Amino acid sequence: MRPRFLPFLREQRPPTFLIWAPRYTHRSSGVRALFRLCHHLNARGFSAAIKGSGHPPKAWLTPFYSGSASQSIVIYPEVVSGNPLKAPKIIRWVMNDPGLLGGDASYPSEEMVFVYDANKLPIASIAARENLGPERVIWFGLIDPEAIYPDPSIPKTLSLSFTHKGHALQQAFPLPGGVKTIPLEKVASNMKHLGDSLRRCKTLYSYDHYSNVLREAVISGCEVLVVSKERDWHDPRTCDCSLNIHWHSNLMESYAEHFHDNRFVDGFIHEVEKRWNVTSG
Repeated sequence: MRPRFLPFLREQRPPTFLIWAPRYTHRSSGVRALFRLCHHLNARGFSAAIKGSGHPPKAWLTPFYSGSASQSIVIYPEVVSGNPLKAPKIIRWVMNDPGLLGGDASYPSEEMVFVYDANKLPIASIAARENLGPERVIWFGLIDPEAIYPDPSIPKTLSLSFTHKGHALQQAFPLPGGVKTIPLEKVASNMKHLGDSLRRCKTLYSYDHYSNVLREAVISGCEVLVVSKERDWHDPRTCDCSLNIHWHSNLMESYAEHFHDNRFVDGFIHEVEKRWNVTSG
């Protein structure tokens, strides 16, 4: 039986894991990952809460906590500098290159460093000044099958563009000649609208190589093209660009299972217990 949680934990004991997160938005896979990690930890029987705000999906187990972090293991994403919550136990979860989008480029030895994507292990090892292995990967699927799915019966009437982290490329490289698009950011105000827009999209032109939106578009039946620094528009599934996301060979068949699968929590807890005691909820 899943544990039941109140929306706020102000009057309850501090959670075992306190996850620092920006205000919830579906537009950022990193933010979604922080809230979804909280959900998976709670669903697996461990006490976790969010230090943040916003309105994640109602079905997610993501209570908010406003008390002291002194008794919790705090999980910071790599975009946070230092230790703003003054927590004595810190996990640094690296979802992009350390320091690239904010935060520090290196971490003190007191922190346990994990990555979301195994491709980030080499650069995170440099930041942590230790050799991080696959046991330091916290990976789980972020593609919600209730919003993202193919529907071949829907006519493909849209051409969309996506910028997000690719502002520099967008300013340097215009779209191919004659191509007119609608920015995806303007039509995807929530996850439902994102899925609806992608199912109507024939081609998505993306300036952001390292985004979950690329996978979501492929699943929805879009042609996806990204631009390289050499002005070449190409399929990200067949390129070797350094900032490319990882493409699972069975993405279409596995993405729904990966979204709900929380078995990774057991390995994560085993690794954390090498340093700190972890109690279940």
